[in-house]
Amino acid sequence: MCLLALTHDAKRDQNYIWPVPVVGAKDDIGLSVDYFGEDIAGLLGQVRFESTGLKVEEEYSQNLVEIRDIAPATVTPFSIGRGNVATFSFPNSGSQTVEWYISAAICTQPSSTQGSTPLDAYAADLSLRFVGRLQALDQSPADASIQDNDTLVNGVFYSHFSVEPSAIVSVDIIAPNYDDNSWDGSWTGQILATIYQFNGTGDTLNTTVVDTDASSVLLATGTLSNTTAAPPYGAYVYNDDNNSVRSLNGSYCAVTSGNFAAQASNTSIMTTLLGNTTREVIFAEGLNSASKYQAYVVEANSTLSGTGVVRDMVEFTTKTNSTCQVIYGLGFCDEIGYAVPSNTSLSRDDLASWYDDLAIGLYSGFNKSLQIVPCDVNTDVRYSIMRTCDQCRASYKRWLCLSLIPRCYESTTNLALADGTHDNSGLPEISGLAYRTPGTSRNSFLNDDLNPDDYTELMPCSYACHKVMQDCPFNLQFLCPLPAKGLYQSYGLLNATLHNGDTFNLDTATCNFISPVDAYSAGVSLLDGINVKLLLVGLLFALNFVVTS
Repeated sequence: MCLLALTHDAKRDQNYIWPVPVVGAKDDIGLSVDYFGEDIAGLLGQVRFESTGLKVEEEYSQNLVEIRDIAPATVTPFSIGRGNVATFSFPNSGSQTVEWYISAAICTQPSSTQGSTPLDAYAADLSLRFVGRLQALDQSPADASIQDNDTLVNGVFYSHFSVEPSAIVSVDIIAPNYDDNSWDGSWTGQILATIYQFNGTGDTLNTTVVDTDASSVLLATGTLSNTTAAPPYGAYVYNDDNNSVRSLNGSYCAVTSGNFAAQASNTSIMTTLLGNTTREVIFAEGLNSASKYQAYVVEANSTLSGTGVVRDMVEFTTKTNSTCQVIYGLGFCDEIGYAVPSNTSLSRDDLASWYDDLAIGLYSGFNKSLQIVPCDVNTDVRYSIMRTCDQCRASYKRWLCLSLIPRCYESTTNLALADGTHDNSGLPEISGLAYRTPGTSRNSFLNDDLNPDDYTELMPCSYACHKVMQDCPFNLQFLCPLPAKGLYQSYGLLNATLHNGDTFNLDTATCNFISPVDAYSAGVSLLDGINVKLLLVGLLFALNFVVTS
């Protein structure tokens, strides 16, 4: 705890209207009081103050809180009404110049009395102002130099002061004086003063919406710099129409204490989802179907409870169809993370296990067949001088998981699937989409055991099948269908605009693939849906097999 003091002897001539501590139950404000006297000194802990003064014309009533010791950090809450000012004083009583990082954050703000209020009204009408002054030893308060004078953008303001011995930093938080009755209530917030600047991990998150179902969302961050630490991020999901928190979307305390629809229920570190890179995967559930949301990704300051930073925000819409559920974190099909056909009798975990166990059983048969191939031999007698059995196993596993575990699809923004002729279902004929009714899923396991209700499938990319032909021995007789022989009934074509390393994006995908796009599938022209390089390499494989057999 840091020592707070309210002094008015030295300020008596400045006609401040002194604040009154809001005293309630201990668990209400966590207040520990040593002494209340004429000088109102000796308060320990974090104290909330409200002004007893009333605004008169264009003058502000004012609260003053002096912070005697901020090392290494202190958080001081405030609560002010319209037209009021909260002042915080930070004297450097040491013998050396110190660097102080002082920030302000709004946790809550007045609520609208007019029902649905535009976002710009919150941002314009309710903006607090941060005024930071630096008073040298030989200066009077009136002569203190103003270092910062600006509004709290997105609910936060950051400032840095280099403070010489005996100098004083003072911060005014000024509330606007709106004259109508459009708003009700006061602002609450916190002043954070530290000897260090908390920026979190510093990772560029580029958070991705991996997929949604009718009640949940799966998010993934960008690559993490620290691959050994526990998951550093959390997430809070808000309804799209919550303009109050959107106008405070830079404030950690606003996001984490607001009226959110859901909080991340599971976070984990994964190296297989969206490519072979270490990311944090964030899952939140309890949402409504066909609804728009914003997810705020936050990072807590582990050294100072109740503080942190808002790192990212993404928008998404939940699916309309409740037939499908998001699954991820499978033990064998560890690259899978999306909404899949489901059955109401299975929980999310049981559904994931059902798909994974099915894939393990089918892969076991393939692996036994591969054991008759001389894999661990010199290249001059191996089935290929360019490929190995390990590459074959990896490609077959990827194809198997993609083919066995269909991806449910809904999108109102994907223009990549808008072209092409349409059949009676209204879907493009060659689009990678297939409308599945009960009994028409892509394999008999789903039809017989799950028998899901209607859903639309985004079919696997054909290159996943062709990759197995490229990487595996010819004598396994693994063949993909030709364009005129059923290719488009089972697979979609990869978007020709994708480049090597591009990751899956629901808004541009033309078929389901595991990110990132590899060199084989990127930047290569297509001839009737079959990769020209694949045909040439396939011929080389066949010739190589004949020569070495």
